Amino acid sequence: MCIQHDQEVMHKLFSNIHLPLLDVTAAPPATPFTNKKVGVVFCGRQAPGCHDLVCGLVDMLCSGSAGNRVLGFVGGSHGLFNKHAVEITPELCAAFCGSGGLEMLGRTVDRIKTVEEMQQVRKACLDLGLDGLVLVGGARTNTDAAYLAEYLKEQKVSTAVVGVPCGIEGSMVNEFVEASVGFDSAAKAMAQLVGNTAIDGSSARKYYYFLKLMDGSTTGGKIPTSHVALEVALETKPNLLLLFEEVDDKRLTLRELVHEIAEVVAQRAAAGKNFGTVLVAEGLLAAIPEFRALITELETLPMPSTVDKVLPELTQWSKAIFTSLPDFIQLQLLLARQSNAALQLSQLETERLMAWLVEDELKERRKKGTFKGSFSPVCQFLGYQARCSMPTDFDSDYAYTLGGTAAILVANGCSGYMAVASDLAQPVQSWRVGGVPFTTMLQVPPSSSTETFRPRPSIFPRKVDLEGGAFRSWLDVRKLCAREEMYENPGPIQLSGPSAGRVSSTIATRFSYLQELAKLREHLEAESTRCRPGCDPPHVMVATQSLSTLNSILDELAGPMAATPSIERVQK
Repeated sequence: MCIQHDQEVMHKLFSNIHLPLLDVTAAPPATPFTNKKVGVVFCGRQAPGCHDLVCGLVDMLCSGSAGNRVLGFVGGSHGLFNKHAVEITPELCAAFCGSGGLEMLGRTVDRIKTVEEMQQVRKACLDLGLDGLVLVGGARTNTDAAYLAEYLKEQKVSTAVVGVPCGIEGSMVNEFVEASVGFDSAAKAMAQLVGNTAIDGSSARKYYYFLKLMDGSTTGGKIPTSHVALEVALETKPNLLLLFEEVDDKRLTLRELVHEIAEVVAQRAAAGKNFGTVLVAEGLLAAIPEFRALITELETLPMPSTVDKVLPELTQWSKAIFTSLPDFIQLQLLLARQSNAALQLSQLETERLMAWLVEDELKERRKKGTFKGSFSPVCQFLGYQARCSMPTDFDSDYAYTLGGTAAILVANGCSGYMAVASDLAQPVQSWRVGGVPFTTMLQVPPSSSTETFRPRPSIFPRKVDLEGGAFRSWLDVRKLCAREEMYENPGPIQLSGPSAGRVSSTIATRFSYLQELAKLREHLEAESTRCRPGCDPPHVMVATQSLSTLNSILDELAGPMAATPSIERVQK
């Protein structure tokens, strides 16, 4: 889809798609904001660090400023619709500071999408006199926040809407957002569980552990991601890692994937090793072509349902796949859907299915005399044990920083922005904070001229980058991990000592887009200074020719609509 068409679509939905990036900087203490009333809603799923986010919001608004109040909506979006709010005081924050989960306020469904829901939010903002509303959640929540901000603007409601990226799945990332609150903590908590299990396997030397890890499917996204599984693999070095993105990229069929796993099991058995650890991304099945087609058909049918009712509604191809599956998977495919109507991949015992199919292939190999080892699978699902864990130092600092940034944005009336912090691989004091317009992150979904319904532009979850540093790190050790026992147990989350400040590899290796924009501005300012009136003509000629060549190259590389790289200052 061309850039011009994307801009036309965005212009129809948003009054201004060229809002500047905002850079939050220090200001004299003589300019505090007063008498501001700000609401905060937990729209996303449980994640470590959310309470620290609220602490940052409250501290920024209420410390040394008169008349400011923060209202927390109890029960997530439903609490917002029903104006069920409690005042969050510094004393209340102190009771929850550093704790995991969303116990302070709770949550319900994570959506604000329909006209009726928008109207309910409008009424709540007016009745409560809110100057700002902070929505905390993932890609879907922040997409809703973008449309809510525009709706309130159209309705002449002065409430500023600001989003904060949050979610253990780590997929609410893009060029501007380097991490989502909770990912670092959840990944490290799961890594401890996986490390414990892998060491148990190498001690007993008779079990194959198939461990499915909670990721973007359970946490409400319709696009599966495998950031948690990849990070845990880098922390623990399992024998096999089954990533949604890699299987999808290679377009592996179910048979091919099972064959790859069986090959590793057979090779280890030949070396006298009848044990191992296999990490399975939660959304793995959605990456397998034949399974994806089946899921697409099932999502058009009312659920929950029964096998007898569903089979006549499927195509012959999907019916054949469905009937070839074990009974437990068939029943799980027919369970109730998520709040976004997507199939609950978290309810599918993917790890059990993979173990079942591998065992079946190994039986066939045994009959042919090509496999003489043993195979005793043990299956587990990890996720609920970690998503409300104690936040790491990184998540506590990051969440607190974003809470304070969100406070500054709403207090200054900056609606339609997401609070961000960049350069996260650096020490906290080196982080850069600011706001990014939602419209720079919204993408227009591709569509054909024959489609009658076109999905609205959205902020989409970001998949694992198979060319990125984190995945390349796994590729460097994958073959050795399959063959040997390279297991590492990182232990529990550390809150003090030399390893407490260590950032997840996924975050530490991520490209800092905003940092590069800052460097670009420095170069442009340097050239502007060097080529002022009165400078040597050769300097002007070289600069002009170089910039002309650069612009030609950039025209050729032009891709999706990007943010206007101008930055305004917002001060506290």
